[in-house]
Amino acid sequence: MRGMARALRTQAAVRGMHTRAANALGLAPEKAVNPFVIAEDCLQPGIPTAEFRHRREQLLNTLPENAALIVRAATTKYVTNDIPYEFRQNSNFMYLTGLEEPDAVAVFLKTSSSRSFSLFVRARDAHSEQWDGARIGLDGAKLRYEADDAYQLQDLDMQLNKMLGGLQQVYVMSSDQGNFSPEFVRAMQRFQDKVFIGDFFVEQLRVYKSENELNRMRFAGDIAAGGFVEMMKSTRPEMTELALAAEFEAHCKRNGALWTSFPCVVGRGPNAAVIHYLSKRDQLKDDDLVLVDAGCEVPGYYDSDITRTWPVSSASNLSAAQKDLYDFTLEIQKKCLDELRGQVSSGESYSLDQLHAFASRLMIQGLQSFGILGANASTRELHRYNPTHIGHYLGMDVHDTPHISRSVPLRPGMVVTVEPGIYLPKNDLNLPEEFRGIGIRIEDDVVITDKGIEITTSGVPKELADIEALRNA
Repeated sequence: MRGMARALRTQAAVRGMHTRAANALGLAPEKAVNPFVIAEDCLQPGIPTAEFRHRREQLLNTLPENAALIVRAATTKYVTNDIPYEFRQNSNFMYLTGLEEPDAVAVFLKTSSSRSFSLFVRARDAHSEQWDGARIGLDGAKLRYEADDAYQLQDLDMQLNKMLGGLQQVYVMSSDQGNFSPEFVRAMQRFQDKVFIGDFFVEQLRVYKSENELNRMRFAGDIAAGGFVEMMKSTRPEMTELALAAEFEAHCKRNGALWTSFPCVVGRGPNAAVIHYLSKRDQLKDDDLVLVDAGCEVPGYYDSDITRTWPVSSASNLSAAQKDLYDFTLEIQKKCLDELRGQVSSGESYSLDQLHAFASRLMIQGLQSFGILGANASTRELHRYNPTHIGHYLGMDVHDTPHISRSVPLRPGMVVTVEPGIYLPKNDLNLPEEFRGIGIRIEDDVVITDKGIEITTSGVPKELADIEALRNA
């Protein structure tokens, strides 16, 4: 009866996710919701035009005088010949403009007497638009996206020469290096002694999420959590790792995601000890654990990132070593979440690096008790079986704001992952034989609040008994 009650609670939680998604859009839960609709006062679903304007104001406030920041849109990339990949906008460009069009360039200019936001966009072209869709053109750049000035992309060289001539500093984004267009390279050659990397100006804004952004991330967390529930329910021996990933991807796209946040990691048995295992060609076996690391990205470009590990058939089929290591990893995650909650709610200055040190101490003690590490093991020895950090920032990118140190104190509005993992290669003869070929990770997404933490991915069970109950319901 307890197992049935757990399963019913999990199913109720999933229904609640869909209800919250509908309520967020002001619709009755039973009505079909189009998550891609953009309201008149928004540039992306759930993100108002005014919020993009506020971001640009904040950016210009932080820029030094007589400086410019240049941010490029992504370009269209091709699988082969003329077959494109799905277009995914550069995150920094999206954050500041809301524009989902390739090749554009945004210029933010600040002098002692003025501030401006300029957009360079592709020229309107009836032939190209018949094939690839409408372009915003100069009028759209000004009227819809609120650029102070708008220019055709072909004029970039000439206009940048005028705009940047008297400035002391010109900042570009590190992600743009190696992807500059010939026009941009020509323009910047004149200012190369003034050019600096400007990622921090944008990332120090992006690392703190607004309530609108958090709602997007809750939506992404709910969708991904539902996808994990579907995978757990459909897991069976002899299905391929790729087929299990397909269950997740289909659920996410049916429920409002654009695509997965990253290629799904699905590793059975010893494949789970490969941290970013992407092959997904093996068949699941009856006595396997399977590790899945997956997430989805919703409109507006906000991500979720979840990892769970569960039995392919039944927990009763697992070895004692598999069960012990699973329970150990889960206990570490629980203690890390409690530690984070307590430190944040007490008002103490606390960082991801401090949480990592806390987790490492627990891991060393536990792995020593299993005979995996020696009595005098240090974090260096631990790194052999746990080379990953306890967490990372999360937002418009899975590994968000990479130039923000993990030693920075966590503050309300930040979103992080908490993801302890143990990876024991099957051919490592230094390991006790019963532990070889086991990989386990458990990961949730966590919002830092003014009162503690909020876990946005709690809809996925992680107790073995709860997973078993869900699958038997």
